[in-house]
Formats: sequence, structure tokens, C-alpha cells
Amino acid sequence: MSPVQPQAPEVAPEQVRSMFDQIARFYDLLNTVLSGGRDAAWRRRAARATGLRPGDSALDVCTGTGKLARLLKRRVGPQGRVVGVDFSTAMLRIAEQRVEGVEFREGDATRLDGVADASVDAVTVGFGLRNVVDRPAAVRAAYRVLRPGGRYVILEFAHVGVPLFGRVYAFYLTRVLPAVGRLLNPRSQAYSYLPRSIAAYPPAAEVSGWLRDAGFTDVRVIPMTLGIVTLHVATRPRSPR
Repeated sequence: MSPVQPQAPEVAPEQVRSMFDQIARFYDLLNTVLSGGRDAAWRRRAARATGLRPGDSALDVCTGTGKLARLLKRRVGPQGRVVGVDFSTAMLRIAEQRVEGVEFREGDATRLDGVADASVDAVTVGFGLRNVVDRPAAVRAAYRVLRPGGRYVILEFAHVGVPLFGRVYAFYLTRVLPAVGRLLNPRSQAYSYLPRSIAAYPPAAEVSGWLRDAGFTDVRVIPMTLGIVTLHVATRPRSPR
């Protein structure tokens, strides 16, 4: 059991959008500092898990400032295409300034309007699915836009199962992270929301269930860094089940 007991954040989507708009300029710095620099390695692992090759296409959902989208673009090369989608306008502005060769769009993860059925070779979502209200709908949307044989990769914080480390991690999430966040942006409530959103996110088995219910096969769960984060990798089958 997670040492941080799940409790739904009870924050409306527009409030979540506002919070991320407020912290956009601090987001990358905080992620790097507060993860001890591990967030870069986690994203690299996620990008490799897509199996993308030069000339392929990818969609990065909840792209934020575009860090994962940049890694996907490196994999598909100049002839490939990467689109990043997010609901935070401020995050997308930063992504457009920092990441070349990627098309960024404002959009809803549960609908992915404007993305054709079976049109991309990989879909990724890094540290964003827990902020989506209807998560199974987001999984179904990813399935829709993937080509048969394409991969869906979810990188997300997880419930730490190691007892001693779990207690240390819980203290870090509930005390240290909000305190550092308030130092950088005293008006934002985001870094009180984020620990609660991690605690409220379902265990890996439930997320795997969403994937299978949507039609995905070859569902794999890869814990990293003592279980702080989990990588889900799943495939849209080449033929109907």
C-alpha cells in the first residue's frame, strides 16, 4: 500500500489548466531539481520504448514544455513528424520556443480532435495522464489514433511499495516538494495539488486494465527508480482481437 493514502484532488480541469499555466516557466527547473535529475533518464527510457524509427510519426499527449517530444523528434529524424498536444497555453508557448521541428497544438487528451484514426506510429504521455479527469477515455483516444502495430507509452509517477523508502518519499512529496514550489511561485497551489494527484493515481494493475479494455495487447509494466515512476508500454494489435 502506498504510504500516501489516495485522496482525489477534486480540482476541475480549468483549475488544473490555470495551475500549469502559472508554473510553466518554473516547470522544467523544478522537475530536474526535485527528481535529482532523474526525470531526463525517465524520458529517455520512454522515448526508446516507443520503438520509433527514422521517418515515423508520433503524438506526445500532455506534452508540457516539449521535453519528451524533443526526444521523439530525434528518433524520427528530419523526415519524421511529431505533434505535441497540451491544454496549457503557457506550456505550449515555452515548448514552441525551445523545441524545433515539432508541431504543438492546444487540445484535449480525451478526444485528440484533428488527429486522424490510425495515423501515428507511437503515442506517448509523460507525467500527464494523472491530470486527466477521464483517463480511460484518454487511453481509448490514443488507441484510435495509433496505427496497427503502433505503441502507446505512459510515463507516470507511481505508488512506492518499498516500506522505508516509501515513507521517505511520502515526506518528500507532501512536505519538501510543496515548500520548494512555494519558494519559486508563492501564489501557485500547483505543488500542493501535485502530491495529491500522485497519491490519487491508481496502481499499475488498474492502468493496465484500462489499456486491455481499450484493445491494447502486449501490455508491459516497467517500474523505475525504486518504483517512483512506472512505464506502461502497450501495442495496438495488427488485426482485430
